[in-house]
Amino acid sequence: MRQVRRLRRGAAPRSLAAISLALAAYMLVSGCATEVIESKLTTTTAQGATPTTIASLAGEDLPTLVEVMRNETEALSRALFADDKAAARASLARIDEAWSFAEPIIVARFGELADQLTYDLRRVVELARSAVTRNRPADANKAVAFLRLAVASLEAAQ
Repeated sequence: MRQVRRLRRGAAPRSLAAISLALAAYMLVSGCATEVIESKLTTTTAQGATPTTIASLAGEDLPTLVEVMRNETEALSRALFADDKAAARASLARIDEAWSFAEPIIVARFGELADQLTYDLRRVVELARSAVTRNRPADANKAVAFLRLAVASLEAAQ
């Protein structure tokens, strides 16, 4: 005769409990962290640098817009670590402005690849916004790292 294991009302089998526990532990450990590993890390030595260019970016070419995004993202990171909220907001405004002009250029120039390229750069912009609105310097650092990767993808696509 086979033995049938009867469960008490409301009791779960041990395997189901173990699976639930493992799933909960996985979700707790994985969290929402994002890790960027780069082979070359560069550091900037300019301390307290703030954006000096105030001119409109209308009509600029893509390399210039990307350079503005790079400079302002790095300035944003420095400003947040220095707790200079005014400089951080000014850098974010320039990043938003550069992105508003760069996105249509990327869409027009890269065709099929535009979706992935704009997604990558949009992620950088969203991290920059999160860094300023939620006061998260780590998001600013992620934006700098992801921008390097996005620019590398953009240069490879050209």
